[in-house]
Amino acid sequence: MTKIKLLLLLLFPTILFSQAPRGFHISAGMNYTSLDSKDLLSDPGIGYKIGTVFTFGYHESYNYQFEVFYNNRNVNLKTVNQSYEYDGTTKYSKSAIDLGLFLNYYILKPDEDKFYFGPQAGLILSFGSGFTPSGGEDVNGQYYLPHLLDENSLTKAEKIDYGAGFGLTGGYNNFKFDLRYTLGLTNVLGPVETNSYNSNYTYTGPSLNGKINTFSFVVSYSLARLLGYE
Repeated sequence: MTKIKLLLLLLFPTILFSQAPRGFHISAGMNYTSLDSKDLLSDPGIGYKIGTVFTFGYHESYNYQFEVFYNNRNVNLKTVNQSYEYDGTTKYSKSAIDLGLFLNYYILKPDEDKFYFGPQAGLILSFGSGFTPSGGEDVNGQYYLPHLLDENSLTKAEKIDYGAGFGLTGGYNNFKFDLRYTLGLTNVLGPVETNSYNSNYTYTGPSLNGKINTFSFVVSYSLARLLGYE
């Protein structure tokens, strides 16, 4: 443990002198994800995210926030079976590593009170997977409305997507929180194809469209405080 503390001292000296909301934080939270699409019908799903947040900048009214998260995003796809009878929903995940950069503007300034609060806005870039069955669920014989897509088709969904985030940030003492809506700006269904090909194996089906939107709530705790530097 002592070696870890010394390493952090060398790599991240700013955590020794940071005051809320500046410095490194360990973060975890929940998300509520929806797929905005007429080409893949679904209900929203609940997931989680875990990672780290670094807030920096010393202006009295605003600062910046850089974050790295593992983001588990889930949606519930509307399903039919091999007899084309409606079979409820199946949970699919589209997990990603998120990189985010945000501007925080404080209505209640952190230098004036231990409690601080204000709006935030920024961009998120996500590197991840296509849609995959959650928890290794057996989806043999399932098709997803309205184009009767199957598991193999959904794995081809866009692996890199980005979005714009808007919300509220705040905190008290060594805790901080972020309540945010992220608007998807990437057509994640662009690479997905239906089972429509001509005799030359040229795709003749429609171009599919869908964007991922997410509400999230994250609680963070000061790393400096956790390691006993404050």
